[in-house]
Amino acid sequence: MANNGYRSNNSSQVNLRDWQHAARMFTDSNQIYGPKQNFLFHVSFHINKKALRNIAIGTTYSTQINMLVKSIGLPKYTITIDKVNQYNRKKNIQQKINYEDISIKFHDDNLGLINQLWQNYYNYYYADPSSAGVQGAFNRTANKKFDSIRTGYGFDNGSTDPFFDYITIYQLAQGSYLSYKLINPIFTGWNHKEVDYSNTSQPHDNEATLAFEAVEYGAGKIGPGDPEGFALQNYDLEPSPLSAIDPTGSKLSDISSTPSLDGIGVVPSIKQEIYNNRIKTVNNYQNNKQRNSTGGNVILNIVNNVTNVTINNNVTTAFPKPATVAKSVATPAVISTVQINQG
Repeated sequence: MANNGYRSNNSSQVNLRDWQHAARMFTDSNQIYGPKQNFLFHVSFHINKKALRNIAIGTTYSTQINMLVKSIGLPKYTITIDKVNQYNRKKNIQQKINYEDISIKFHDDNLGLINQLWQNYYNYYYADPSSAGVQGAFNRTANKKFDSIRTGYGFDNGSTDPFFDYITIYQLAQGSYLSYKLINPIFTGWNHKEVDYSNTSQPHDNEATLAFEAVEYGAGKIGPGDPEGFALQNYDLEPSPLSAIDPTGSKLSDISSTPSLDGIGVVPSIKQEIYNNRIKTVNNYQNNKQRNSTGGNVILNIVNNVTNVTINNNVTTAFPKPATVAKSVATPAVISTVQINQG
């Protein structure tokens, strides 16, 4: 609540500021203090190829496995301390650090890469899946001699090297990344989840939990192959067909990055945001190839509504009217001009 000076309309005792006073904390310097987004992440699995029965998992499909992570937890630590008395003064003494298990979810892809990942892990560490295919391996043998057991079981599979050399989780933001490298990770649980005829809205996934022995932190700039496996395969590198053209004929890939338009100087940030929002709206219209008649009319109305937008200071952005669109197929919309007139 404001102080008594404000309630008595004594402006000499009150200093009120507009929204920019608070917003600059998160918007200055290209939003370096803004919060990161949960959905901007990448995971890289570095698999010991000697542990693989299907070598393609670690070669041909290694980068695709990275992209099939649905969600993953970040490292969590708990530190054990001993509370002692020192001449009746409480003292906390650190004993050890514990690395909590983290959860991970995988999309259950149609090719079965994630299922193959688990099968290779299962067959590498445990003898059970191999023994299960041997006739009589799981017969009742409690009353027979030891030499009747001719196959291995459980962890008796001769595996010594780790299956995963490491797993790295990358948080992405502002063209850079922060990485968490999990050293010697192992699965402590795997859940294929249930299948359900009545669940028609959720895709199937697999859940797992990971334990690890240490964490190595890192950071860097984002580029093809950095983070590991990023933007190398099945990655869209085609630029958007939508672009803006200023009155001089120059093509502008992004209005917000343009220092001047038609010689009027730097466009205020609020106007940049409006221009880009209009382009995104038309982009959404263009990319919506499959829509019913109702949805199509809604999108068409949105595009029509942004055809002529007037901004403060008599700055006007002009967008072309979209061509007549058939209900079954959307005609791409192209922004040909962005005219800015200052009165």
